[in-house]
Amino acid sequence: MLWTGGPDGGFYRVELEYNAFDVGALYRLSEDLRLGFMAKNLYGKSPNTGYERYALPRYVTMGISSEKGAYTFSLDSEVIFGRFGREKDKVAQFWFLRGGLERKLGGRFKVRFGLIYPVLAYTSTAGDMREDIPSPKIGGAAGIGAEFGRINIDFAVYGDPARSYVEEERVISSVGTITMKF
Repeated sequence: MLWTGGPDGGFYRVELEYNAFDVGALYRLSEDLRLGFMAKNLYGKSPNTGYERYALPRYVTMGISSEKGAYTFSLDSEVIFGRFGREKDKVAQFWFLRGGLERKLGGRFKVRFGLIYPVLAYTSTAGDMREDIPSPKIGGAAGIGAEFGRINIDFAVYGDPARSYVEEERVISSVGTITMKF
């Protein structure tokens, strides 16, 4: 689901189905230090024929994490850039810094907490959105996870600063992932 600017200056919800091509890697630098990279929407446009002229912004994320006993500390930086929507002149530029703390509970379960800070929030349709993000201009996150052999299941809820700007009120979002290690 996307939010897009309309000709009257308002924002409208747009529901789309599209495929995207993402790639990521996680490298263990040492026993307790990891480096990760992810790139999303490498095509930069929807490969579905029904939305062939619909551009998708690209996402690039780099992060590092360190384990100390039952705790994991992490920091990452995500940049979102490029065209979006059907018109060639719509561009987005976002930069988020995120930090987190994870605590292992027993052998399989984990609990997580974190902060999201939007350093840059700009679109050609809305301009500089950073100043209009509702206070406190950061987002928090809390999550749980479980590990079953090579399969990880994660769920998180978080304050979404970008959507908070669009909807002009604080927005809480959620995400779930299932990861298989090879």
